[in-house]
Amino acid sequence: MARFKFNRKLVIIFYIIFVLFILGGFIFLKIRVKNMPVYEFTQTGDSSQYENEKMYITMPIEKGWTQDGYHCNQYKATVYNNTSFTFTDWTVSFMLPESASFHDHWNVDITENDDGSVLIVNHEEQEFNHVIEPNSNITFGFQLFSHRDDEITDFVITASPKAEITDFILFPILCVCSLILLICIAISIANAISEKRYTKQRERDKNIIVQSMKTFSNFIDAKDPYTNGHSARVAYYSKKIAIKMDFDEDSLDNIYYIALLHDVGKIVIPDEILNKPAKLTKEEMDVIKTHTTKGAGILKDFSTIPDIIDGAKYHHEQYDGTGYPEGLSGEAIPLVSRIIGVADSYDAMSSDRCYRKALSQEKIRAELTEHAGQQFDPKIVEIMLSLIDSNAFNDMPAELIK
Repeated sequence: MARFKFNRKLVIIFYIIFVLFILGGFIFLKIRVKNMPVYEFTQTGDSSQYENEKMYITMPIEKGWTQDGYHCNQYKATVYNNTSFTFTDWTVSFMLPESASFHDHWNVDITENDDGSVLIVNHEEQEFNHVIEPNSNITFGFQLFSHRDDEITDFVITASPKAEITDFILFPILCVCSLILLICIAISIANAISEKRYTKQRERDKNIIVQSMKTFSNFIDAKDPYTNGHSARVAYYSKKIAIKMDFDEDSLDNIYYIALLHDVGKIVIPDEILNKPAKLTKEEMDVIKTHTTKGAGILKDFSTIPDIIDGAKYHHEQYDGTGYPEGLSGEAIPLVSRIIGVADSYDAMSSDRCYRKALSQEKIRAELTEHAGQQFDPKIVEIMLSLIDSNAFNDMPAELIK
């Protein structure tokens, strides 16, 4: 089963960006709270048209009477806060009606300016009137004596918001982001632990498979003292070729396993034919050739590794169609078989046999070049030649060196 793997670098970059966003958001809120601007609201005319504004005031005449020829009006003012902020240090200013003067006031302090304007400020001693809570209001009142009975309709309200970071919509967003970050970190930790366990188990299983297959391939190779270690070397060469062909990790493991068992059919070939030092007869050669189909039969129930039957059955097929057992040609020959065919021939030429000594690297190179496109896939030959020229086999494990 395929497993999803996190790209650790991308995950780390994601976390860094996410953390910087959250920290930056909280820093922004802190700065915003410390530097809240003073709000100013201008109101003229009928107060009812301002009911949907963030802040407005109503100042109707609650009652009126005459005294000593003066109109005396008692005003009841209400300041409304329709925002989500708490306002402190609020003021209300307006122009006094002509010839008007204050007689009394409550819940506020009043300052009369030389230009006839009036500044009403919150009375800090009256705590209930010092602060205007969100979506609420405060009231105050005063009495004016004048020669005219006038409504007061034009105002300028100023207020300083007392904000907390929790007052801003960004705060819950940052909280949600922080929670998501913690969940992601927890998932990443859990995934890392799981991946570590999986990797450890996979390595253990891989070692068991490799050791089992090596043991079996050693048993096969032991039938011929001249080919001892042959299967393991062919697996080594095949994997080297596959690396150059950009096989993925699982495919590299698979071709290594397939190559280890490519000669499994030789287990049923009589020793007197397999180890005969003289030239084989046609009948004996036909028996030798059966190791491909017999190997496929032995591996027919081995379904865990894809293409393992192809490696055993078709590694003696030739690119020009003159091979066996089916005479396949070109790319009709499975890729793993074409790779193993080149690796198998390279090891055969570079090893001592009962009928000849190992060939030199120059001779092997010439043989591969000559038979590219005939016996061998020319593209794979090209890769093998590049491996030979770059001394890519210098890291061969000591136990495989002949």
